[in-house]
Amino acid sequence: MTSPIVGTPLSQPELDRLETFLGSDLFHGEAMPLDALQGLFFAIACARDLVVPSRWMPVALGENPEYENREQAQEVLDLVMGFYDQCVRAVAAADFTLLVYARDGGGDDLETWCAGYLEGVDLSVPGWHEAGDPDEVDELLFPFVVLAGELPEEERRQYKPAEWRKLVNSCDDAIGDAIVEVREYWKVLRNPPKSVRRESPKTGRNDPCPCGSGKKFKQCCGAPARLH
Repeated sequence: MTSPIVGTPLSQPELDRLETFLGSDLFHGEAMPLDALQGLFFAIACARDLVVPSRWMPVALGENPEYENREQAQEVLDLVMGFYDQCVRAVAAADFTLLVYARDGGGDDLETWCAGYLEGVDLSVPGWHEAGDPDEVDELLFPFVVLAGELPEEERRQYKPAEWRKLVNSCDDAIGDAIVEVREYWKVLRNPPKSVRRESPKTGRNDPCPCGSGKKFKQCCGAPARLH
């Protein structure tokens, strides 16, 4: 099998091949399923700081895979790195389709995907709560925590059954927007907007109005009625 071309999304046969590898005995049941792996890569792609492959690879594939030969090891590596590259590009472009399985009762089962996403969050150093505002990070991660079934039991008990179903459905519907919101949050922190230097000193409220009326700024152009 030829190696995936960098920058080109994996073809369906390549994704199928990767999925087969992940579920094989090579990884002793430690490799992530494909949906969780996409969640992991999306979190890494959203994060403020780079998470290097040597850090996420053991989480994705387990500690001690047993490949049959070098060719097989290289094929798996190429597929995983190709999928990683595909996910990073998709998040950057906000153009993605989540690889999730269908629930028995209908709809998409996002639990495993979001669990993978939260594992990706845990790989960042410094941690997300250290690098950002803890309350804002909690708010951003709330949909992922709910859908992954990771909400603490004491918080879960605060919802009546109907309220909980409504919350889960709401998080389910909004997960795509939530991914983009996380990406934008860290994007701003990585590259904060530059302050604009004023060409002239700022006019104080008690200074003469620059329009030349002779009045104080707060009584002229700076009056509330003029500012709205």
